[in-house]
Amino acid sequence: MYRIPVAVVLAALTVAITPAATPATAVAATPATQVEAASGWQVSFRGGARTHLADLAATGPADAWAAGRRETKQRDPRTGSPVMAPLIRHWNGRGWTEFASPGGPLREISLIEASSPANVWIAGAGADRSVLSRWDGRRWRLMGSGRTTITDLDVSDGERTWIVGRDDRTRGAFFKRYHRGRWTSLPAPASLREVSVRTPEDIWGWGPSAVMRWDGRSWQPVALPAVAVPAAAEPAFGPVRVRYDAVLAAANGEVWIAAGFQQGDWTQPGAVLLHRRGGTWEQLRLPGDRVTTLSGDGSGGVYAATTRESITATPDGQDPYAYTTLSVDALRYAGGVLTRQSVTPPATGFEWADLVAVPRTGWALAAGFAWKPPQGDVIFRNS
Repeated sequence: MYRIPVAVVLAALTVAITPAATPATAVAATPATQVEAASGWQVSFRGGARTHLADLAATGPADAWAAGRRETKQRDPRTGSPVMAPLIRHWNGRGWTEFASPGGPLREISLIEASSPANVWIAGAGADRSVLSRWDGRRWRLMGSGRTTITDLDVSDGERTWIVGRDDRTRGAFFKRYHRGRWTSLPAPASLREVSVRTPEDIWGWGPSAVMRWDGRSWQPVALPAVAVPAAAEPAFGPVRVRYDAVLAAANGEVWIAAGFQQGDWTQPGAVLLHRRGGTWEQLRLPGDRVTTLSGDGSGGVYAATTRESITATPDGQDPYAYTTLSVDALRYAGGVLTRQSVTPPATGFEWADLVAVPRTGWALAAGFAWKPPQGDVIFRNS
């Protein structure tokens, strides 16, 4: 086991904001954070090349869910490609088994969330519409369907569920709450793509270019500390900008934001974790990392799913960058220490789907797809 120092960017600044914005306070001067290397991830389930997982959910040691899609033998007469069908797997404490999917037009599942074994929600798509369903412990119930794209789903308890998305016809954003059998449409900023719900009166939302906060009545912009962007490997392709990839409003009142870097259509390696504690922001820089998911660890810490990449200019200049994966890791921040755990060797061609902690266990699940033989979806569990 070894330690690699990670720079903590400490900028003492006060950001000018409008009265409606959440204040960004000075960034505290704290001791340098360390990254400690560790391992412990093992394959929990390996699927076939014709199945793809998109999301995970867990409510306890004997109740976890994985969802996505599988190819069928049926062919689409218009395209000749395989027709997709929804895929759900359930962990019962001993192993993974395939779980019955809802009937109807659903062809693939992109999101799954749960607050208990009898309150499991899925969102996905049919041939031309989104589909939202709920497992009540006995059967699946259709909760909604329409010409929309659902981009996020958050199940905060047995009574409230939140969805975010876009109307496929108008391209306008929507934000809806399900409470005691009724749907309510709430204001939705155009930039809203995903949400992290702490309470009905404290919801953090974000899109690639903005972070905002819902107070139960309206959305307010969140003023964040300035983040220094890395130099572009090829400056001719435009400026590098900050991109917000994930936000976690943790149960202990802290907030985590994963910021990446974008140059036109291309990602620049490197990330910053913004950590808000007691009204103060700190920045943890992760050179070379790209963070795809943030998840609370159930004990006051946070997990981050990350891939470290290098970047190279391509010879023909049509696509200016090629990427090489250096590692596929899970970062865990707890007690002031950021631990890096290798999930799988980069030679597997693994691409992230999700990373979640399993309540009341101290362990977590990671899922994705391995493009190198044996090709297929993979679920990992750490010990």
